[in-house]
Amino acid sequence: MREYYLWLNSLRELGINKKIELIRRFGDPKEVYINLNKEMTRKLEEEGFLKESAVHEIDSSKREDWFANYKNVLEAEEIRYITPIDEEYPDRLLSIYDAPLALFYKGDISLLKDTYAVGVVGSRKPTGYGRIITDGLVRKIAENGITIISGMAAGIDSAAHRAALEVGGRTVAVLGSGVNHCYPRENFPLYENIIDRGLVISEFGPEVPPLGMNFPLRNRIISGLSEGVLVIEAAIRSGTLITVDAALEQGRTVYAVPGRVGDVLSEGTNNLIRNGAILVTRGEDIIEDMLGNIEIKADINADLKEKGNISLSDKEQKIYDSLSLMPIFIDDLIRKTGETVTVVISALYSMEAKGFIIQETKGYYARKM
Repeated sequence: MREYYLWLNSLRELGINKKIELIRRFGDPKEVYINLNKEMTRKLEEEGFLKESAVHEIDSSKREDWFANYKNVLEAEEIRYITPIDEEYPDRLLSIYDAPLALFYKGDISLLKDTYAVGVVGSRKPTGYGRIITDGLVRKIAENGITIISGMAAGIDSAAHRAALEVGGRTVAVLGSGVNHCYPRENFPLYENIIDRGLVISEFGPEVPPLGMNFPLRNRIISGLSEGVLVIEAAIRSGTLITVDAALEQGRTVYAVPGRVGDVLSEGTNNLIRNGAILVTRGEDIIEDMLGNIEIKADINADLKEKGNISLSDKEQKIYDSLSLMPIFIDDLIRKTGETVTVVISALYSMEAKGFIIQETKGYYARKM
């Protein structure tokens, strides 16, 4: 039966809703395969259920060697797959009305069974504020045992995966292409790291490249695998909000980080909060909402500070107090503190080494969450 799920899933001219309707009409994917003979496909075309292109695709795929050839491609690419009838298929995803008929993967499939998981989505071109917030929140969430689900896109997605991996957390990347395609290409080191230490999945087979039409479809999987979705920086009209719509339809919780008034990338998140999303300013907000009253692991920097292993000099403290989560240019920091260039540069170098601050881009510094 698994191979018939594979076959039905591979039909690109049929949307997921029509595939599900065919299963309902005929009973299961094997019966769909058996009943979709040339006479039936023509009848469904006359009814308006199938387009001519779909009829042609179905007819051309029904070859004796189709299954063997497709499985050979999967083996050559070292891609494995699960279907809704497999034990490894996650119950959380199975509960959504348009659950994928197949999930292709590389990595540790057991992550899909993790009890606690949060989707993290946001702008592909975030501000420095967005990157810093993502890093701080995700580190805290991931080190407390919550799995991070995202789409490995540029920007917030990639920052979320990296932050989870850096604290030894668990992360799942849901792709808008076959799992043998890394997109964007500059994420290849991250892609390999996730395969090695996490999980990369997709409902698209290895023959499917990263196409624009695929990404809204993959968004329902990000939310479907998650208990809730965290939004960090999103314009009022953006692809990120497609994931939010899917989350709401699936009954998932929506979390949002507030942004600066007047910032385009804050309009979407602020509007979500206005309409009932849970406001998040600390990782603890999500941890407490998901896990309840548990002992939250403290930030390693905070632990060290309390133990006296890391301390700031008076000059460093003065400069640190002039910083915030918003990156500030070094020249502005010099004017703000009234200290000399040498003092400020020395203090910044020291505090960065101690883990108190981060250089977001060259010359721009901010507090590290």
